[in-house]
Amino acid sequence: MKMSNPKLAYPRVPIQTRIAHVLFMFIFLIHRPHTALAKHPPPNILLLITDDQDAILGGTDHMPFLKRLIADEGITFQNGFVHTPICCPSRSSILTGKYLHNGGALNNSLSGNCNGLAWQERNEKRSIGVIAQGAGYRTAYAGKYLNTYGFKTKWCDGPCNRVPPGWDRWTGLVGNSKYYNYSLISSDDGGATSERKKHGNDYADDYLPDIVANRTLEYLKDFVTSADQKPFLVTASWPSAHMPFTEAPQFECEFPDANVTRTPNWNASHALNLEKHWIMRRLAPIDSKTLEWIEHTYRKRLRTLLSVDQHISQFVDFLEDNGVLDNTYIIYTSDNGWQYGQHRISFDKRQLYEHDIRVPFYMRGPGVKKEYAIEEAVLNIDIAPTIQDIVTSWQEQTFLDDMDGQSFLPLVVDKSSHSPNDDGSHWRNDFLITYHGEGNPKCGMSKCPPPLPKDYHQGDAYNNTYNCLRSMDPNFIYCEFQDDE
Repeated sequence: MKMSNPKLAYPRVPIQTRIAHVLFMFIFLIHRPHTALAKHPPPNILLLITDDQDAILGGTDHMPFLKRLIADEGITFQNGFVHTPICCPSRSSILTGKYLHNGGALNNSLSGNCNGLAWQERNEKRSIGVIAQGAGYRTAYAGKYLNTYGFKTKWCDGPCNRVPPGWDRWTGLVGNSKYYNYSLISSDDGGATSERKKHGNDYADDYLPDIVANRTLEYLKDFVTSADQKPFLVTASWPSAHMPFTEAPQFECEFPDANVTRTPNWNASHALNLEKHWIMRRLAPIDSKTLEWIEHTYRKRLRTLLSVDQHISQFVDFLEDNGVLDNTYIIYTSDNGWQYGQHRISFDKRQLYEHDIRVPFYMRGPGVKKEYAIEEAVLNIDIAPTIQDIVTSWQEQTFLDDMDGQSFLPLVVDKSSHSPNDDGSHWRNDFLITYHGEGNPKCGMSKCPPPLPKDYHQGDAYNNTYNCLRSMDPNFIYCEFQDDE
């Protein structure tokens, strides 16, 4: 879908009316009916999260197991979005079902509440882990959590090996995505005890995507074979395909001739970029040297995702071999999208454009339609209410009714599996896209001094802070920036 430029595309109805519609949906969600699943053993949930995986520039084109084992066996969300195109805020929204202005992370820093004290004291205590655990589920998490997780802070005593509430088994990456030379915080007793282990650069022992998969399989095996037979929620969160884009050695020679997609806005003209917001007007045309680097990173990113694809196969095979696949929901998504030269942006995300905010989004599970695509706009804030819907569907439980998202279970299950009055007909048409720009206090931009104009292909700044109303019908985006223009 080609996005209109925010400065040129205006809504056909007053913006106040559109915002009123959004507020109405929030009120409706508080009173939304509970999806009643058909009688069966409590369903399990496997949540799979990648990092910076794009949806419309070929990010899933070379993942045959994802297609065959999840997409073809369930739902493809053709309009899967994140409401904020940056890692930590998006992940806090995935975990809680809330827009970032309602207690989530504002950016990737501790001062921006990424694993900050306010996060720990409020929203983290209402995460999907806490919800599932309260509903009688066993829970586990493996991989990247929040970008500043495990950092030393003034409110943290000792080694800062805190395990977030709600997780019986835990393996959390300290800091941001890496593939080698990182630390993990682990616990097998819900955080009563924990340890921090530093990993090196040996593929067999340290390659993080494989560690995430191995821990996930360990947790699945433990839960499936346990005597109590409780249902489980397991989350696998890979660093792939985040920079530094380090592929497994066996994939180093894959895709030698792959080229990035040349979309109509690729390496946009100077005239077109002059119509955009301030930071976009600074971007230089993509020269041959920059293009070579873009192609190089594109191939490396595809290679990192080959490991993820193999891991998906391992997970599904294990669940099938142990007789629980048909009673397990599998949800696959990413925390944000990516750019490969669109609008002259050589890499990264952070902007309001479709390449940044659209993400892969798939689901399979009991009662879910197969080989089916839906057009409704589904967001990262909808994952938590959907998980809440699933884990409380088999017993009387009280909903957390302050989430901003809504359960997409009514959109994906066969009508025979849920209440006929809960058919998803009241689905959203509009939603919020927001981002808080980051910068260096010395100059207000992400780099001080900023690159010379001829070398400027990616950046951020305080005045790259925006709030947008994204509408599906009519198709437009209306944005307001916190700047002096």
